[in-house]
Amino acid sequence: MPAQDDNLLFLENKIQEIKMAIFRAETGVVLQLTNNIISTIKTDSDGNIWFFTTFNSEYLKNVDKHFFAYLEYCQQEQYCRLRLSGKASIVVGDGETGSFTIETNSPGKDNIVLIKFKILYAEYLENKQSEPISVKEKVKSFFTGIFIPHSHRKYDYS
Repeated sequence: MPAQDDNLLFLENKIQEIKMAIFRAETGVVLQLTNNIISTIKTDSDGNIWFFTTFNSEYLKNVDKHFFAYLEYCQQEQYCRLRLSGKASIVVGDGETGSFTIETNSPGKDNIVLIKFKILYAEYLENKQSEPISVKEKVKSFFTGIFIPHSHRKYDYS
């Protein structure tokens, strides 16, 4: 499985390079977990992304601990976009370090929770800048397309 490991390594590097993403929860929990911008804490070799997000404390008892979600990383300088979908889990605690949930005491305020996001699907888009074409080449291409018939095109109707 070296190809899969290479793909995961590529995703980990891009995520660590970009760091910031837009987090969106799947329908059903959208009223409880807000869409927001997150900062990646870490990635691991199992394809998990760890980050904090907020939700309204009024929904604390109603929040599903596991749900589908989306992350979208975008980097304008390099014209690239990484869209991820997967299963997110609210991390409550691990027994050793206690609860990872950071709660405020005031009702109606936002709570901060740790999310573990398992990548199930990834799509990477990169828009590389093409070399500039001179005005002369553009005009030549335009008139060539108008006046020279496209006899070189072949159509197969079988």
